Amino acid sequence: MDVRTSVASSSSVPLGRGEISSSLGWVPPPEQLDLLQVIYVLRHGERTPVRRRLTSAEPPLPHRWNLCHASQVFGQSVMQHTGSDVGLPHGKPHIPRRIEFTVHNDAPQTGEHGDCLLGELTDKGRKTMQHIGEALRARYVDAEHLLPPNLAKEDARSLYLRSTHMSRTIQSLEELVRGLVGPNAVSTPEILVRNTFDEDLLPNPRKCPKLGVLMQKFADLAVDVYNPRLAKYDDVVAPLDGGAAPRLNDGPRLSGLFDTMRSATAHGIQLPQSLENPELQTLMEHAVLDEWFGGYASRDPDERRQYRRMALGTFFESLCDTFARRATLGDADPRRMSILLGHDATLVGMTHMLDVCNHRWPAFGAGLGLELFRDRSSTEPVTAQHMPGYYVRCRYGDEELRLPGCQAPGKHWSGRPELCTLDAFREIVVDRLRHPQGLTIQQECTM
Repeated sequence: MDVRTSVASSSSVPLGRGEISSSLGWVPPPEQLDLLQVIYVLRHGERTPVRRRLTSAEPPLPHRWNLCHASQVFGQSVMQHTGSDVGLPHGKPHIPRRIEFTVHNDAPQTGEHGDCLLGELTDKGRKTMQHIGEALRARYVDAEHLLPPNLAKEDARSLYLRSTHMSRTIQSLEELVRGLVGPNAVSTPEILVRNTFDEDLLPNPRKCPKLGVLMQKFADLAVDVYNPRLAKYDDVVAPLDGGAAPRLNDGPRLSGLFDTMRSATAHGIQLPQSLENPELQTLMEHAVLDEWFGGYASRDPDERRQYRRMALGTFFESLCDTFARRATLGDADPRRMSILLGHDATLVGMTHMLDVCNHRWPAFGAGLGLELFRDRSSTEPVTAQHMPGYYVRCRYGDEELRLPGCQAPGKHWSGRPELCTLDAFREIVVDRLRHPQGLTIQQECTM
């Protein structure tokens, strides 16, 4: 029996891995709805694996991944001191970067130009993110006019950009912004980054120790469920992976092997034929998903709400507050677009919170878009507690999501179940998750 349990109906669950095409999967809304604001939450682009695995397999995966030619210079990061000022040098000197490798106990070796660090955004990942930026520009700048075609300093508050602190997400967002603002931008927008302790784009057990306890509980449950099933493939996997049997909790861990396989496939690198077995790949995928994210789907409804609240509750509150400000302040709120660069854990958690998780690992560059619309014919007053006439549409990749919590009459636009009322959306991701005794998330985390 799987650790996870399906909360959403099968018709509500997306089929893909959140891949974004040039069209964004855009479908025109009803004629009387005006687009007011959009939020995109994305995973970084293609990267190298975070561990070296399968280097002795047949065929072997490369020990060095020579896919990072755009990262081989340290130009933009080098500053100069001129009197009391600090600035970029006029010539932007290109200081070459080379990776120094150590193999076993041998002396360090210098790699080739273009070699990547473990977990580094590759040239392909950069292109992926730039293409996504261009797609966002085509829809929300050129077609919907949410942002001006040539972004200037006075437009800074209309665009909110934030990334986790990791270099692959920051670089992904930089590439996306290049595609979004276009070649004629007058001003380059700022990217915001938080310290690790303050981060809410990911579940943060450092900030919430109680969440860490729950995460370990569900990781242990996944071990009990999946390790016996994985043992069936010991003779297949171990000879390819340095003798390591496929296990969730024994080093080297299954998550590192699965990550290596996903990274290789994304870059067109051939896997050993025996690892191409769809049954084995699906088992690995489900095992790691349940190890990392099983708490979102706990069979105990109180525990499930608690886990979701502590994992991404603060993040979803901020998303709802962003929409609420636009609804209550109208055009006095300058923000029109938010782009948030996170990780696979961000998107898997979000789809769980919306009850549409399909138990498939998000693609590199996958994204979840949230659009806010206003019914221009609505005359009902808007308050902080009740926001009639406002609708939220979610897309995972190119697929519109019909959120189970919005399917009741009155909770969506008639005949368009993907258009959830803003009130119903907030009820799903904030109101129904509140602590029964009214504790804040931070109070609950530190109890």
